[in-house]
Amino acid sequence: MKLKDLMYEAYHALSVNRMRSLLTILGIVIGIASVITMNALIGGVGKLLTSNIGGNQMRVVNISPLVESKRSDYEALQQQMPEYEQIILIQMASGELSYKSKAAAPVLKGVENPFFDAMSLKLASGKFFTAAEEERGDRVIVVGRGMLKKLFDDEDAKVLGHEVFLNGDGYVICGVLDGNASSVNYEAAYVPLKTAETRLGAGDFYQALGVAKGEPTKEEMNDLSDKTGKVLTKILGGAKPEETVMVYSMSAVLDTISVVLAGFNVLLGGVAAISLLVGGIGIMNMMLTNVSERIREIGLRKALGAHARDIVRQFLIEAVALTVIGGVVGIVCGYAGSYALTKLISAINPSLAFSPVIDPVAVMVAVGVSVLIGVIFGYYPASRAARLDPIEALRYQ
Repeated sequence: MKLKDLMYEAYHALSVNRMRSLLTILGIVIGIASVITMNALIGGVGKLLTSNIGGNQMRVVNISPLVESKRSDYEALQQQMPEYEQIILIQMASGELSYKSKAAAPVLKGVENPFFDAMSLKLASGKFFTAAEEERGDRVIVVGRGMLKKLFDDEDAKVLGHEVFLNGDGYVICGVLDGNASSVNYEAAYVPLKTAETRLGAGDFYQALGVAKGEPTKEEMNDLSDKTGKVLTKILGGAKPEETVMVYSMSAVLDTISVVLAGFNVLLGGVAAISLLVGGIGIMNMMLTNVSERIREIGLRKALGAHARDIVRQFLIEAVALTVIGGVVGIVCGYAGSYALTKLISAINPSLAFSPVIDPVAVMVAVGVSVLIGVIFGYYPASRAARLDPIEALRYQ
């Protein structure tokens, strides 16, 4: 038989039992849609977690002592570790920002001017405070858009040059950080380090960013982190690095994120595989039922000269048609489901707003798997039909 004739026969056979065909297709649709949706959500979460990491940050080592530390400790670290281009000091502070009747508590840090470049921060408007302003301890502040929403009821409010109050002192807004509600800097505020030291009572508890020289590899950054922990532990008089200071590089953070996301992909891939297996079993069940209902038809075809391979191809095309239809519908549902779920997540928690990232490879794999399922689970019923004796088949009631 010609392929055109086989496809027509497959269409006719499947349309006779439409409800059975639709229910069988549904199993494939659920499996394919699950693969695409989960892959898109994991990709979107991964992009969200890594979107703020890049540029100079890949050369940055985060240094967070667990004990009291002073400026002189980091000066000693810089002298003993020439691998660093510079060490940038940070002080965590606390305070309440207010404007008229509105107030909010930001994630407040006092930083040196190079901090912004090291962390590859971007501005929605305005400028970062200068080195001269940092040196003088000026009362200037850079805020995230989340602070504008809380203080001015609009995250896009035009506030450059406005004075807000921090712990009773007036500060001029010089810059607004870029980023939506999912950004780590959405509700942050930065003031000059000297301002934090003199006005916010941060005390002798410094954190730091170490910016490595050149373009070090991931392995070199990991080695630099380990060495930093050991050297600073000695400077601070600690016994063990893990009890004295926490040191990590941004490249190590990326590696950790990648490992976690890969684990989720494997886990969810296993769940989707089980769903596809169930769908495949449904196809086999339907095809076996079709064979038993069409024994006389098969016998007549063979009596009229149809070869065993023609019977096999006929039933295989029917099985593959089911899975291809299920695959196409599953892809559409997967795309729609991924966008719908991200919108729902964003509506429930704006800080988790992200867009799905659909991997074309995952889509192609899903389609390939659907066709493969049709071939694998359709072959046994097809071969069983082909082995029927035409005389016995014609006698079948």
